[in-house]
Amino acid sequence: MKQKVLYIYLVVLILAGCTYPPLPKQNGNASTEKNVTDESNNGDAKTFLLIGVDSRGEKKSRADAIMIARYFPERGKLKLASIMRDSFVKIPGDHPQYNKINASYYYGGKELLKKTIDEAFGVKIDHVAVIDFQGFVKMVDLLAPEGVVVDVDQKIIDDMSIQVSTGKNVLHGEELLKYVRFRHDDESDFGRVDRQQGVLLQLKNGFIDQISSLEGVVALPSIIEQGLSYLDTDIGLKTILEMGPKAVFQAPDTVETLRIPVEGSFKDAEYPEIGAVLEMDETKNKRALQAFFSK
Repeated sequence: MKQKVLYIYLVVLILAGCTYPPLPKQNGNASTEKNVTDESNNGDAKTFLLIGVDSRGEKKSRADAIMIARYFPERGKLKLASIMRDSFVKIPGDHPQYNKINASYYYGGKELLKKTIDEAFGVKIDHVAVIDFQGFVKMVDLLAPEGVVVDVDQKIIDDMSIQVSTGKNVLHGEELLKYVRFRHDDESDFGRVDRQQGVLLQLKNGFIDQISSLEGVVALPSIIEQGLSYLDTDIGLKTILEMGPKAVFQAPDTVETLRIPVEGSFKDAEYPEIGAVLEMDETKNKRALQAFFSK
């Protein structure tokens, strides 16, 4: 995979920080179930697991956001699938048991989460990037030093103690983290989707603005190196820089998104000692994710 790796890096930087894609129109009749890592079908496509963790430095934490990014260089296509953190799946191990998928990160870190995704959905991961709350705050200020303009309502202000007035505001790292994590209204996690997608686009634009000049291109290696310091990832600086600065501007021709569980494939449930979960139709969601990454 030697095309547009810097764009994937940008996706890693932004999307790993507590970001879900919007819910698109979905076909509930998907039935294709292939090995999505079959290189004979997908050429040089690679799959990235992006994890935003519910932590401010603690040794153990849960995954607050789980996203899988897959890029198809021959087709110029990027696909992003988010797995909702309350999805009820079987977590493998010596004593396999059902739990929220974000608990797998708490029990066994990124390796157990990778294995859980593989066994639950048949998706093998090539690379992983993890970012915590502190890293997200720093990453926001790195990518968009001028801040991000968002529309803040009174519920968010009261619940998250953001020191702004209602309406349009410019938010920076810590306040933006509160904004994208808010979910204590009728829309819950689903309302977060729209806010986070809007922030994602502005962060991308802020980053591109920074490197759109000769000075920005010269500064790009240091920006990348600094950004990598906020991540726990196996994507190295050398690999990224070998692709060249112009790769940043070669965004994929198309970006498609999916959310798991898919529409009409789950119900709200409650379990003792676990709490509220999204109880999924496992077969339907596995097939939907397989079909999404196989096309």
